Amino acid sequence: MIVKEFNIEDLHLHFFVGINQIKINIKEFLDFYNIKNENDVLDHFFKLIEEIQNKNENSVVQCFKDKYILNYDHIFIACYNLQKAFQQNVNISSKKKIELLLYLATNRQINKSIEAFGIDYSDLKNKNCTYCIISPIDNLMSINDEMLQYLKAKETLLTLNDQILHKFNKIKEFFEVSEDQIKVILNSYGIESNKTEINLNSKYSALYDLICEKMALLSLDQVKIK
Repeated sequence: MIVKEFNIEDLHLHFFVGINQIKINIKEFLDFYNIKNENDVLDHFFKLIEEIQNKNENSVVQCFKDKYILNYDHIFIACYNLQKAFQQNVNISSKKKIELLLYLATNRQINKSIEAFGIDYSDLKNKNCTYCIISPIDNLMSINDEMLQYLKAKETLLTLNDQILHKFNKIKEFFEVSEDQIKVILNSYGIESNKTEINLNSKYSALYDLICEKMALLSLDQVKIK
């Protein structure tokens, strides 16, 4: 698990965020909780996470698909915007877990955000499960241990920071970012965007900046509505 501490004195915000990826032993999960119907798996899965969250006061535990996650910082900045929104009473959703999905998707429509980042049974069965933990105190490791125990899971190698061109193009398309927008950001870095070969890391940085901008606009839109 990767952990980051936030201490924003101007906003009186101090919290910790942990990001992890796990693989659930679905057979052990079904057997241990005596689940006979696959349709009941997700309900039980979310119920367990809710129990863990409730045991740890003021914490947020959210699982999500990582298909459109650019990197760790994409999640960290979404968590920051979530905390800031609730601190300033400009949150879109009344639930922090939903608010996190809205910021990850940079979209104020709950259905679209859940469609893009919500998990289903096939995700639990066939893929690694990605989640983040937000807590006002440094208890992320103990919460993470509970996640592993309750979900009958093992930690896997964190791959969210892997930089692959196909992944970049897929995420750029999802966030409706144009090549011209990427070029403008690259030019601001002093990188000539007309070069045939541009470092993939620079393109990731440019896309990250544009995703952050979309998150900021999401907050501003809500301020205007309020």
